[in-house]
Amino acid sequence: MAAANAPAGSGGALPNWVMLERFIFRRDDPQSFREDKRTSATGVTSVGAHFRVSFILAEPPTPSRLYLSWPGGPKREKMCHLAAAHRNLVLLRLDSFVDPSNPSPFGEIAHDYFIYYVAADPRSQAQSTPALRRLPGCTVHNAHYGRPIPRPFVPWGVGLLCCGEEFAVAYLGVGWRDPETETLEVELWVLRSTIIGDSTDGDEKWEVMYLPIQGQDVEHSNLLNFTTSEVIPFKNALCWVDYDRGVLYCEDIFGGNPKATFTGFPPDDSSFHPSGPSGRPALYRSLCVTEGGRTLAFLDVFRHDRADLGRMVPDTGFTIVSMAVTETQSANSFVVQADDLWATHTPEDLPREVMMLPLLSMDDISVAHFVLYDWVGRFGKFSLVTIDLSTKRLIGSVVPYANGEEDLSTDNADLVKAKPSFFMHFLPAEFPKFLNLQR
Repeated sequence: MAAANAPAGSGGALPNWVMLERFIFRRDDPQSFREDKRTSATGVTSVGAHFRVSFILAEPPTPSRLYLSWPGGPKREKMCHLAAAHRNLVLLRLDSFVDPSNPSPFGEIAHDYFIYYVAADPRSQAQSTPALRRLPGCTVHNAHYGRPIPRPFVPWGVGLLCCGEEFAVAYLGVGWRDPETETLEVELWVLRSTIIGDSTDGDEKWEVMYLPIQGQDVEHSNLLNFTTSEVIPFKNALCWVDYDRGVLYCEDIFGGNPKATFTGFPPDDSSFHPSGPSGRPALYRSLCVTEGGRTLAFLDVFRHDRADLGRMVPDTGFTIVSMAVTETQSANSFVVQADDLWATHTPEDLPREVMMLPLLSMDDISVAHFVLYDWVGRFGKFSLVTIDLSTKRLIGSVVPYANGEEDLSTDNADLVKAKPSFFMHFLPAEFPKFLNLQR
């Protein structure tokens, strides 16, 4: 296992960016809580429970991890979420029962969002001290209770956008305000604030806006069933991505006149998907910000056997396609066949497994990271690999990550058990370069 075993910064260069594992490692026992004090911060939930978080950083493609100690928190699973990241900020969510004495599935739950932040000047020589700030909750009036209740958001449908000292947290849904009009609209919830703000003074409030959906692809897409896979911050906009359909691009989030534009993916991706994409495209596609934030690019892996899951059919392979979707000086596109890779790498160097959950480097559009999944046993085995798309060569070596049943007696046990039903993209984040750790 090579899963962030040593904190970054203890030697060598600090990663310019990291791949955050979405799975949060809950460790309430002080003996099992892994901590790098340089990345640690403490907070208090809305129901008064204290907690501590610490990031264990690693150079991609090794995933970085978030460890959480929350002794007073609910013991149920999936009550903590790594929601979003942008620039020097990370957005976390902790869910608590409003009445801790009623932890039933029907108990009211408070969704506490926290901004984890560090100093915004990476040129500073002083080491930055991370901190957590709780944001005001989003509530709506409930006629049954006669009072406001929490407005729940799907965790991976929440976006974070940072601009200097300002930031915005936003959630988007698609639907009808008036079904009789048959006109779909975007329902956009936004909270705007500043890093040095204070949610206790009452000035920060969530607001909701209803926006028409623009774009030439709107009438040809079933947007009523738009389901967010992830939210990508790009320049002054947030991109809500449905890997089945396309992207809802919302710009001017900080202003008073946001616009929502839908762009579909290339029609059936016919240039490299002869019969259209597979039924689980979110496992094989990603929309990525690269080249230091200047370029938005689409990365896709097409299985030739057209299966969604499982080992590839013998004598088949896959095609990797990367396309820049914004005009930049280096607007490159790459096509890499499995045979291109296998012809120059032995099975020992590069296992003959399909590549999943693709992610481009935040710095280099030609460098891509992938998950290799070995469908063996009850849990399977995960490893990660980095490919230079321009040379069609492996960079470094394959990085083991989770070894299935072999890891059930290790610190990886809860991750191994969760992974078969937790196929989520890694979250790219560049906050480490603002920490000013040892370089």
